[in-house]
Amino acid sequence: MRVLFLFPRPLDARTSGGVAEFLYSLTPLLNDLDVEPVIYAGDKALSKLTGPVSLPGKVSVYSGPFLKPGWFVSRRRLAPVLELCRQTKIDVVHAQGTYTAGFLAMQIRKQLHIPYVVTSHNDILETNSRRMKRWNVKQRCRNVLKHASIVTHLTSIMEDASHRLLDTREKSVTIGNGIDCSAWQAYAGLPEQDYLLGIGRLERGKGFHILLDMYPELLARGVTTSLVIAGKGNAEKELHDQARKLGLNLITDFSDYSQIPEKSVIFTGYVRGEAKQRLIAQSKCILFPTQPSLWEEAFSIAQLEAMAAGKAMIASDTAATRYLQSSGLQALVVEPENVNAWASQALLLLRDNDLRRQSGMANLRAVFQFDWRPIARQYRDVYARASRS
Repeated sequence: MRVLFLFPRPLDARTSGGVAEFLYSLTPLLNDLDVEPVIYAGDKALSKLTGPVSLPGKVSVYSGPFLKPGWFVSRRRLAPVLELCRQTKIDVVHAQGTYTAGFLAMQIRKQLHIPYVVTSHNDILETNSRRMKRWNVKQRCRNVLKHASIVTHLTSIMEDASHRLLDTREKSVTIGNGIDCSAWQAYAGLPEQDYLLGIGRLERGKGFHILLDMYPELLARGVTTSLVIAGKGNAEKELHDQARKLGLNLITDFSDYSQIPEKSVIFTGYVRGEAKQRLIAQSKCILFPTQPSLWEEAFSIAQLEAMAAGKAMIASDTAATRYLQSSGLQALVVEPENVNAWASQALLLLRDNDLRRQSGMANLRAVFQFDWRPIARQYRDVYARASRS
């Protein structure tokens, strides 16, 4: 069986975060389950089909124009993906997101009668996407959901959000994000270094500005532990400026994780692979300060990574965190914007070695339910059902 994954943005081995990580992790495992994945990535700079290039796991990635949802369907922009479907003899299409990718999947179905699966990502949350407040956008999403063979959701929260658009309970399946637990086993026992870690895209909604506001309070209480922030994004310069205004010792583009200077705010830039695993595993605590008033997570893979590394955590009170707590996540949960609460909980974990260790071990035990292998099998079953519809 061949499954075409629709991803609305450019994709290569350097693309990070969110849905890209989902595709990097899931698609190679499908090859072992008699499912051949093919990815079609949207690129505004292209007018025709290009590729394939190969991702790790020998997954083929093609690129081309991505159809913009609207009343008028451009045959010119639709032609490359139709060509790919015919060329590779696609059996099922899997849209990563309801509005943009789902709209394209629906047009493929109209032209070639190929069934499609939609996974609801956070593009349907009004907090994250202003367009979701418009009637015509909601109506397009309803049409996408109506014609989908199966709709999958990362969490029950996303399922509820999708059902508010159109109730598809009779064809819905909740399948969470996952993690390769075996890849983290060598890192879970590494010795701590003296730093707190925040990791993710450097965007305002991720809340790293709250951590910077918190850090002077820790220093005032005698803490020498550094604050490390890993990632890239549009808010990077703003965060650097904030650290300078607060009079903090700012270090940027830091890459020697074997020696972390004390009493510093350290920006590492984007990290991945072994460097990322070590950075997470050797921290004293992982901080997740997402601000749900600005950005709502559909599901936090970064929290799963912290669990797999056996780490204690402090997290904003968000729907995604509460969902993971219901599945065994151990984290100190705080009001997202409450800087004093962040400082108090960070002090508690820094001063209580036993609490950090016990919380980390509980997370390590709970994370195995999220291993990618059973998740891949669930998706294989979904594709088999869709192909029969």
